[in-house]
Amino acid sequence: MNSKEFTSRCVGAIVGFAIGDALGMPAEFLTRDQIRRYYGKAITGFLRAHQGHASDFLPPGSYTDDTQMMLATAECLIECQKMDPARQGDALLSWYLNTVPHRTPMRANIRACKHLSTGRAWTKSGVFSGGCGAAVRMPPIGLFFCRGPETLIKAALDDCIITHTEPRARAAAVAVACLVARLAQATEKCSPGDQVLETADRVAPIDEDMAAMLRWVTQITHLPPEEALFEIGCSSDALEAIPAATYCFLKYPRQFHNAVLAAVSAGDAADSVAALTGSFVGALAGVEAIPQSWREQVENGDLLVAVGERLASLASAAPAQSIAS
Repeated sequence: MNSKEFTSRCVGAIVGFAIGDALGMPAEFLTRDQIRRYYGKAITGFLRAHQGHASDFLPPGSYTDDTQMMLATAECLIECQKMDPARQGDALLSWYLNTVPHRTPMRANIRACKHLSTGRAWTKSGVFSGGCGAAVRMPPIGLFFCRGPETLIKAALDDCIITHTEPRARAAAVAVACLVARLAQATEKCSPGDQVLETADRVAPIDEDMAAMLRWVTQITHLPPEEALFEIGCSSDALEAIPAATYCFLKYPRQFHNAVLAAVSAGDAADSVAALTGSFVGALAGVEAIPQSWREQVENGDLLVAVGERLASLASAAPAQSIAS
């Protein structure tokens, strides 16, 4: 793979995440029926959240805490040029202390940041939660360490336990990092389904239930999104959010528009599921697969591109030990 294509995929993973997050923002906490009731139809572009929604103060195209923390993780990797969990903890604490108001933050992340604020070490700050609040920070880790699978897994676990210590959350973090890494390096001969199955093998020693869910979603891509996502669930529980995003990706692996809107339309944790879906599709298909209008309208679009480009540069400089087959 040439450097231009790899850079496009890294940028796609970062920009795709933020766009999925911003599209899902007004659908968060809602059911399918409520989405239609509040917005008059299915969401097909950036919208302001309905009055009374927790994010109703944000303009269209704004992302949530998911992207804020993903960017904090990425910028810390770029600054340190390695995984430094203590610095990552500092970055999350800075987000907690300096972001006003918080954008629908997950409770486990808030509790862990409160622990950090009292002086607890990053090894003791995490809470026993099976949510996806750590997994959504993982795309930059997958890109940065994409050429070293064992280093990647250690980095993902170290970053995860700053906020989440439950096995499902740890498995979800490794799953997202590994899948993004594999997709960013995948050749035309690589099957998206095989990439997911091999990711499942990686997470099985951490949590067999997460591995089983990932394997299962490869078998239900024939189902329409509404039916499949009802069966999987789209809550912020890691055992639902990561498989749901994986399904949306597998259903439309190179069709960013369709994949992300399938996640958005399901509601519930729509911001997180759509963000991860967007990152997976962007990592495989590149930033060019993302509609240009969305790239232009998303919050901090230039910053997102710059972060993706810098991660690509750092990853390219690392010794090659590809985890894509």
